[in-house]
Amino acid sequence: MKYKIGIIYIIIVLTLLEACGGSRPAATPSPYARQPIKEVTAEQLAADGLLIDALALQESGRTDQALDAYAALTRKHPDAAAAWYEMGQLLLQRGWTDSALACARRAVDLQGDNVWYLLALAQTYGRRSEAKPLAATWERIVALHPDVLDYHYELSNAYISAGDIPAAVDALDRVERRIGITEPISLQKQRLWQAAGKDAKAVKEIEKLAAASPNAKRYNAILAETAMRQKQYAKAKAYYDRILQDDPADPYVHIQLAELYKATNQPDKVDAELLEGFANPQLDSKSKIQLLQGFYTNEDYAGPRNQTIFRLVDMAMAGVADSTELAAYYGNVLMFQEKYAEAARQFELALNRDSSDYAVWDRLLICLAEMPGDDPRLVPYATRAAALFPMQTLPHFLLAVAAIEDKRYDDALKAAQEAERWGFSKGYLEVDTYNLMAEAYYRTGQYDRCWSTFDRCLKLQPDNSAILNNYAYYLAEQGLRLDEAERMSRRSLETDPANANNLDTYAWILHLMGRHREALPHMQRAADSDPANETFSRHLKAIKDAIR
Repeated sequence: MKYKIGIIYIIIVLTLLEACGGSRPAATPSPYARQPIKEVTAEQLAADGLLIDALALQESGRTDQALDAYAALTRKHPDAAAAWYEMGQLLLQRGWTDSALACARRAVDLQGDNVWYLLALAQTYGRRSEAKPLAATWERIVALHPDVLDYHYELSNAYISAGDIPAAVDALDRVERRIGITEPISLQKQRLWQAAGKDAKAVKEIEKLAAASPNAKRYNAILAETAMRQKQYAKAKAYYDRILQDDPADPYVHIQLAELYKATNQPDKVDAELLEGFANPQLDSKSKIQLLQGFYTNEDYAGPRNQTIFRLVDMAMAGVADSTELAAYYGNVLMFQEKYAEAARQFELALNRDSSDYAVWDRLLICLAEMPGDDPRLVPYATRAAALFPMQTLPHFLLAVAAIEDKRYDDALKAAQEAERWGFSKGYLEVDTYNLMAEAYYRTGQYDRCWSTFDRCLKLQPDNSAILNNYAYYLAEQGLRLDEAERMSRRSLETDPANANNLDTYAWILHLMGRHREALPHMQRAADSDPANETFSRHLKAIKDAIR
């Protein structure tokens, strides 16, 4: 084997050079100086040769032969630590962790101060998820190389795996003693103490970090958030006050203070802090809208604080050139303010962006229905909504209403029956739909169906003033069941005594029953309330003529 002869030659030459050095003055040892040559035995040279052969097999990809070579070497030379190490690494690559662990342990037993062997042992324990021996191995590595910070971090992680949080923190404390207080280490220790349920110690870590930092604002924010989670609101307020001292222009601290006041049920202070934060241009409009959605419920928009909320919405929307993305939200707010025309415009923008949300269609239709006069957009939008969402009641109902107003009674019946077909969720629009159907039946001469439909309405809502009035009036028009009509009309009037239609119906039924003098004051009140109503005037004249 030529390489063995070469090695012996080099050793001989180096020995001669050393011998020829003569006596020289003592010099300061250098870490880069050539180390003294140790005498190597023939047996060691033979072992080294076998190791080189095995390494060559391994590097050429012939790992099976390499394993055989390492095994043969360790049988012949049991103290060949390098062979145990290399064999363990190969076995670990193959997933044979039991055998790999035995090899790594043997290498460390032979050379306990060799960091590579210890690292291999730690790697093997890690692969096997043996946390405690893993931590013990990293302790040995750290003891050998205390200046390598990465080893301390690995030690801390090992203790975390072992569930020993104090030991994990202690490992980081050792780093801190070497390099001082730093954000990554302090935050990691904070997280560890929190995980261990030691909130006071977690807070202490951040307080140390804040005290050591020239810019403590961020750390005070962390402390405030921690105090909020612990419901220690007075402490949180103190931290927020420190942030305001450092940076009075920070808009976000006002939002956080609003959260604090919301948690402590101080709504006026919530509104004041939001107004302060929203006035800052650093807070963008989209964030403001998201905050509004998080802070306020639909009940708040309709409640006593709504004027402040509407002001906040105006502040948020002031920075929006195109409200398309936020149109549905803005439309809802305008709807709460009964600004139906403006709200309808926003809902139209929202539907142009995405027509798949029925809730937006629903609100648009309500706005159009609430606007004074007959908005020409109502029927087209209701028709489209009914086609896209046939199971929803409102579009069919509004189409029925429009058809009744246009005296298209057959169309009204079809639309109302379509609403009935899909059912009424929690009774929504049920009575109103049947009332429309009764009206359409009456106008098309289907009186029996009209009466049965009115009966159905009254079964659902016995004291519905409008239905009682309509039912009674139509019976009176047909000269049917006047006693029953009079009782229904009287009940509608008791329910809504100022309603001119109710007064007119009751007076007219009394007149038809021959009770003219009794009818007159009711009819007079109806006519006085609406002098332009031709029906009221005609009925009043008929009653007066009957009395004469």
